[in-house]
Amino acid sequence: MSYLVLARKWRPQTFDQIRGQEHIVRALRNAIAGNRIAHAYIFTGTRGVGKTSAARIFAKALNCETGPTATPCNKCSSCLEIAEGKHPDVLEIDGASNNSVEDVRRLREVVRYAPSRGKYRIYIIDEVHMLSGGAFNALLKTLEEPPPHVVFLFATTDPHKVPVTILSRCQEFDFKKLSTRELSALLSDIASSESIEIDEKSLRAVAREAEGSVRDSQSLLDQVISYAGQKVEYKDVMDVLGVVDRDLIISVARAVAFNDPEGVLERLSAAEKFGFDVKRFALDLQDFFRDLAVLKVARDPEGLVELTGEEIGEAADIISKLGWEEVHALFDMISVGVERLRQASRPGVVLEMTLLKMANMPPLIPLADLPRRALELSKKTSPELLQRAARPMQRLAEGQSAAPPEPLAAQETAKIADEGPKEPASPAPVNVRDEYDAARSPQEFWAAIVQNVGPVASAILHDHAKLVHWDVERRFLAIEVEADHKISAEGKEEEVKKAASDLAGGPVQLSIRVTAGSESTAERERRETDLARKHRQEAVTSPIVLKAQSFLGAEVGEVKLLNK
Repeated sequence: MSYLVLARKWRPQTFDQIRGQEHIVRALRNAIAGNRIAHAYIFTGTRGVGKTSAARIFAKALNCETGPTATPCNKCSSCLEIAEGKHPDVLEIDGASNNSVEDVRRLREVVRYAPSRGKYRIYIIDEVHMLSGGAFNALLKTLEEPPPHVVFLFATTDPHKVPVTILSRCQEFDFKKLSTRELSALLSDIASSESIEIDEKSLRAVAREAEGSVRDSQSLLDQVISYAGQKVEYKDVMDVLGVVDRDLIISVARAVAFNDPEGVLERLSAAEKFGFDVKRFALDLQDFFRDLAVLKVARDPEGLVELTGEEIGEAADIISKLGWEEVHALFDMISVGVERLRQASRPGVVLEMTLLKMANMPPLIPLADLPRRALELSKKTSPELLQRAARPMQRLAEGQSAAPPEPLAAQETAKIADEGPKEPASPAPVNVRDEYDAARSPQEFWAAIVQNVGPVASAILHDHAKLVHWDVERRFLAIEVEADHKISAEGKEEEVKKAASDLAGGPVQLSIRVTAGSESTAERERRETDLARKHRQEAVTSPIVLKAQSFLGAEVGEVKLLNK
């Protein structure tokens, strides 16, 4: 007898043998048990997940000599003939090769005849989406009002190509892809029955390559067995299927997590000697970082990740060194790299640079921790050092070139260390009125204001604002600010008014306008919803953000709202 491949030998013959489609099996069994047999069904799903097999089993259940029954006997002549494709009342049609109007018309002519042996005449049309438009139209009337003894069973991998007029006349069942765990369990049962020695790691590698298809997994296992014989090792699977070694993926992820760029390069170089698919490696690495993120947040990851027990242990060791923000950032970086690989002429170089960037990523600090860290730093640092560190930022705010901070003499450093932190001395009062008396013109007055506000406000006024009008007698000051920095300027309004009032010798009225030609606040508000404006305002006025601005001498340049 000729050899029968595993995909045919282990094709399901009963509902119990269908793996991973419990929702469909239950519905079909209940329909038979309740005598609620519809006249048309359409089974959809990717290749090799059991659509045609389920249609044949359903046909057996309807025409079994003991039926209709949810458990066909597989022993009577009807069941055996249906399994062999020889039953006169069960007709299987290939939609790809019988897709013309004439083919459907011939089908309509024989539909009206009663079944010769079974209880139903059953028509199984595979790849029904390949029928022509005229063929679908010719089938419509028969499909809507068929004789009571006729059942249509359609199967397709592309239901979007089936006209909605056909879909609306059928009960639709969507077959899902099987998980790696389900396929691995199925292949393990087949290997045991075939007396094949193969470990779990090899089975999972074959299951991953199948990408959810039962038939593909069986064909791949058949291919590996033909190469390795009755004893299959992981190296055999790698040689035959060209899969990426899981140990390599985990070791690269570990090198990235531990900021070891040299280790990343060494492992990639070793992989190139054996030859590997760069794009497939990047996808597998992306999946592994996804699993790391799940393990980081899930209390019970069982069923959420496609990892073995040993791999889960190694992944747990990696994420113990990373925070959630870092895991998420690494996943984002590898995802961007995967997209670039699709169009890259030299994908190996793109992957190398992506992984090096990931390995050199500095530790991330949550924004909420900045005030606490700033407080701790201020307690540990002397006032003299803080003043010297702030000088370059002050120079930048005044438009001068930044110079490195002056080093403390050894004697000063020792003295500060001995004395320890102390309260900063109050600054000596400045006669700002005298400074203004020497600045009679509006531009000189404006320059004096820029110099006498804090570093953040000074940077905003110097780079993004300009003087429009200064009325000395009325003490009225009008300035224009770029639209993108109006919120920041309004946050510093009191500080600017105080500096101007001190310089002018009395209270000053301040008007802040948007620079002509830029987008106005009204125009921006028309583009944004009330909720978006509320969230943006909350972000800008958040105490954490304000403290971070004050400590870092920074400003809010842009606020992005993430859609949830």
